[in-house]
Amino acid sequence: MSLPITCKRYILIFTCLALALSASAWARSLNDIKQAMIQRAPLIAQLKAQGIVGESNAGYLAFVSSARAEEAQVAAENKDRKSIYTYVAKKENTSLDVVEKRQGKRKAQKAKPGEFYQDSNGAWVKK
Repeated sequence: MSLPITCKRYILIFTCLALALSASAWARSLNDIKQAMIQRAPLIAQLKAQGIVGESNAGYLAFVSSARAEEAQVAAENKDRKSIYTYVAKKENTSLDVVEKRQGKRKAQKAKPGEFYQDSNGAWVKK
């Protein structure tokens, strides 16, 4: 039994509308993530300068020493980074692991003198 053309049109319109709404909701979510990361940036920079956190080889913040200052903010930053990396992986039709490794290398290159990053073997290096 085939659906009438009118029903097919409604289904198509509903599907397009649902996709458009979910895309705009995701875009809004990315914007919210970006704003949160911008607000955290000064604190993250301070933690890096103090040698408390560094950039892991997977593109996330990690504690370099036993000092655990601002754990909630570090966790929030990593959660937002993972959301962005997941989005990029889907957009580029690649794996999350590939994006994480690429970001780990990029963040190591961008580290400022005195900041820590993790090399490919997992050792902490002070730039």
